[in-house]
Order: sequence, then C-alpha cells, then structure tokens
Amino acid sequence: MSRDRSPELGVPGPEHDPSCPLYIEPMRFVESKDAQGAPTLDVVEGAFEQSYRVGDVHGTKLFLALCRSRELLPYRHRRQHAGTICVLATLTQHNALWSRFLELSRELDSQLHEVTSAFVKANVQPPPKR
Repeated sequence: MSRDRSPELGVPGPEHDPSCPLYIEPMRFVESKDAQGAPTLDVVEGAFEQSYRVGDVHGTKLFLALCRSRELLPYRHRRQHAGTICVLATLTQHNALWSRFLELSRELDSQLHEVTSAFVKANVQPPPKR
C-alpha cells in the first residue's frame, strides 16, 4: 500500500484524520445572527501547521515575540532543529505573521548593522602606520 491513503479503501487520508500531522482543517460556514437578528452566514478558516526557518538568534527571538503578540503558540517537534519553529494558525494569520516578520527583520538587520559598525569603530584601533 502506498503512503497515500485512498478513500475508496475506507482508510481516511490526512485531509480527513485530525490526528494526522498533515491534517488541514477545512474552511467551514457558520450560521449566526447580525445586530438586527437576521440570519447571516460567516466563513471560518481552518488552521494548519506551518514550519518556519528564521535564521539567526535575533530572528528567532523576533519571530517568537511576534507569534506571542498575536496569541499564537510557537512550538518544535522532537528532534527538530533549534532554528525551526512550528505554528498552528489559519492561512490569513500565517500570511500576516510572515509579512510582518520580514518587515521587522529588515529593520532589525539594519539596526544591528549600525550598532556593530559603531562598536567596531569605537573599540578596534587601526594598525599603526610604519
């Protein structure tokens, strides 16, 4: 049997089995009522796990802080690299999180470059002239 589970065989695939790590919760429609009491139909996005590689220590700290500020729980699986961070969220949340991270990461890199240059200039003496 292949790794793809076939619905024809009565074996649920990853898209149907919530215990499977590849499971993606589907989008669903929810009935509710508006302020006047009229019925409305809302769309609720499904959540899925996304793995991120954010680079260095500073990028990791920034990404973890962003996740927590958005009330998302970052985690790692056993034996996963320290630089890999998993997040369970909706597609909209993943897109917003990653775009904000890229924006702040560029700003952080720029500021770290400035601080590093100033530190080197202040603490490293040029070689003596002969």
